[in-house]
Amino acid sequence: MLTTVTSFSMSIGPIYFNQRIDGEGGYQEYEIDNPSFNTRRYKIRVTAENEDKKLAEEMQKWVEVYPKVLTIQPKSSGKVKLLIKAGPNAKPGEYKFVLSPTPITIPTLENKKSDSKLATVSLRAPIHFSLGLNAYVGNLGDVKKDLKIEKTTGKDGIGVKFQNDMQREVALDIVVTDKSRWRDLIRVEKGKTFEKLYKNAKKLEIKEAPTQIELKTLY
Repeated sequence: MLTTVTSFSMSIGPIYFNQRIDGEGGYQEYEIDNPSFNTRRYKIRVTAENEDKKLAEEMQKWVEVYPKVLTIQPKSSGKVKLLIKAGPNAKPGEYKFVLSPTPITIPTLENKKSDSKLATVSLRAPIHFSLGLNAYVGNLGDVKKDLKIEKTTGKDGIGVKFQNDMQREVALDIVVTDKSRWRDLIRVEKGKTFEKLYKNAKKLEIKEAPTQIELKTLY
C-alpha cells in the first residue's frame, strides 16, 4: 500500500480520512503533487456516496472543502483542506465520500518551428481520478481492543496480520525499519483480514493513522 495515490502526472495523499465526524467533525489536509513541467489546475469536489439518494443529499451538506479551485505550478504541490461535520440527526455508522480533483484545461502557448514563427495555443489537462474516503458517526469499536495485530512467519522480514472486528474501516500508519526508515499507510475494511510481509524489515511501529494512537511494535 502507498501513502499516496498516483495517476500519470499527479499524485495525492494521504489515502485516508477515517475520522469520527459527529461533534466537532473531522479534518484532514491532502497534498496534490504536480511533477510535470506544466501548470495544473483542478476543481476540487467532494461528493457523498449512499444508495439512499435523500441521505446522500443530506451528507453533501456536511462537507466543506478549501480551496474549490487549486492551481499548482510545475514541479510543485498544493494543499486541499477537508472538513466533514455530520448533522445533528446523523445515525451511527460508516459514511462514504469521494474526493475528486477534476482537471481544468489551461491554454498554453507553444512555439512552432516554421517560417512563420507563430505561436499556437495548446490545451492540456491531466487524467481525472478519484479517492474514496470513509468517515463514521458514533462509537463503532475500540481500535486497541477490536483490531487484532498478529506477527506471522516471515523468512526475509516481518509478516503481519490485521483482523478488523470494528464496525468501521481503519487506516494504519506503519513505520518500517529496514536499511532505512519509511512509512506505509494501509486501510483495512470493517470485518476484514489483511496480511502483508515487509521484506528485510527489522521493526514495525504501528499506529492508527488519523489519531496516531500507538497500537503495536513488532520485531
